[in-house]
Amino acid sequence: MRAALLIYGALNAILYAGLTPLWEGFDEPFHYGYVQHLRLARSLPVQKRTCLSEEIWQSFPLAPASFIVKRNLPMVTTFDDYFRLSQAERLARRRALEQLDPKLAAADSNAPNYEAQQAPLAYALLTPFDAAWARVPLPRRIWRLRLVCGLASTLAAGLFLFRLAGLLGLDEHATHAAVFLAFSSQMFYATTAHVTNDYLALPLFLLVLVSAIDLFLKPRRAAVLMLSIALAGGLLTKAYFLALIPFAAAVVLARCDWRDRALFAAAGLLPAAPWYVRNLVLYRDLAGLQENVGGIPMASMVSDALHLPWARALVTTLKTSFWEGNSSATTFGAATLWLMILLLASALAGVLIRRPRGAPLVLIAGLASFAAGLVYNTVIQWRATNGVGITPAPWYVQLLFPPAFCLLVAGAGRLLRIGLCWLWAYVIVATYIAKLIPLYGGHSGRPARLIELARWYTGSFPQIREILASAAMIPPLALFALTALVAGISVLLVWHITQPFFRSHK
Repeated sequence: MRAALLIYGALNAILYAGLTPLWEGFDEPFHYGYVQHLRLARSLPVQKRTCLSEEIWQSFPLAPASFIVKRNLPMVTTFDDYFRLSQAERLARRRALEQLDPKLAAADSNAPNYEAQQAPLAYALLTPFDAAWARVPLPRRIWRLRLVCGLASTLAAGLFLFRLAGLLGLDEHATHAAVFLAFSSQMFYATTAHVTNDYLALPLFLLVLVSAIDLFLKPRRAAVLMLSIALAGGLLTKAYFLALIPFAAAVVLARCDWRDRALFAAAGLLPAAPWYVRNLVLYRDLAGLQENVGGIPMASMVSDALHLPWARALVTTLKTSFWEGNSSATTFGAATLWLMILLLASALAGVLIRRPRGAPLVLIAGLASFAAGLVYNTVIQWRATNGVGITPAPWYVQLLFPPAFCLLVAGAGRLLRIGLCWLWAYVIVATYIAKLIPLYGGHSGRPARLIELARWYTGSFPQIREILASAAMIPPLALFALTALVAGISVLLVWHITQPFFRSHK
């Protein structure tokens, strides 16, 4: 069953990476620009100095993009305009993409890379793959890198989730349910199945939690070392791991002697210290955030926090964190999203009623520590956008969900577990059939209605295939076959997982 769940997650990652058009992943061209810079310049990038390559820049007018991306990159063609092009024009653009000279990667454009402030570890791990595929056409190269990111993140996260469930004392069926929920979450793949640094951040976040709980339950040097390595890796991957330092340090201080505390400081904090000192020197900000360059007075931050509409921010954050259609920022049906929120809130109430102690309480502390970092990020966004942005990035919030599913399944009753599993199965199947394939296959009606979709599929199938052939990363027939396989496996898995709950209820 564990192997089946890992295969299910891997198939989802492959399908998601193959269906998402070039650069439609969150900030993908800028993340990939970082990888190219490391490979070719062999130096760390600097904000406002490091630029995208000419290869990336020249690809923008050729690849379709969302209207949101067009606000920042006016030369792109929106999906709606792209669908109105003739078949010959779409295919010509796709051929032009594939024929971009890979040597253009060595030439700088004049467009600054706004991801240049990111920590380097995740990109450094992708650099050897990029070097091996440097002469491969750009769309195929990005597709392969997406596979590396998506599959590595999915398989590592699955293994760490199994371990976390064991530390929390979940039985076999509850463990399967928790992992199924994680692997049936659309935002899991929107976060990890494209060229990004979040592919590494998500499993490292799980490893920090697993190591901290393991250390709390059974203090020993091996657990201290694992926690230290996970935290150091996280700090060298994303600055939001700074929020986990108090949590990890508290566990070490509470359960370890001075030798292990010294080991934690040396192995967990010192390796990343030079990077954050560099941020302070270059940007006068520990995290190196674009919005914070030059520093922000604390009094101003407190004032912004007091004026931010937190209730509206929380609701919006929950909705976008459950489902968001990549850079197009489309959403799922409001009724479904509210039902998801209601079921998880009910499970959370079950957790709190039981007054968690031991491992569950440590997990809650870790999630709360990271959530505090998200609150800080929300204030930063509110300030930087003059009150327009009231949420942290939804791909940041996604880190909370996989470990939270382990906690919430433990607090959910039998019927609630059944409802959660079947609802998440419905959402992941609808993600492909009713949302993403129509979004990237030329369906003009939004939101999509069931009858309209059925007519669209049956009446426009040749055109759908043609559009996907130019927009998606893999052939349309492969997309349809993977969609059918994922949908079928999803139903089989959820049926198998929920059968014990049905029998137990009876």
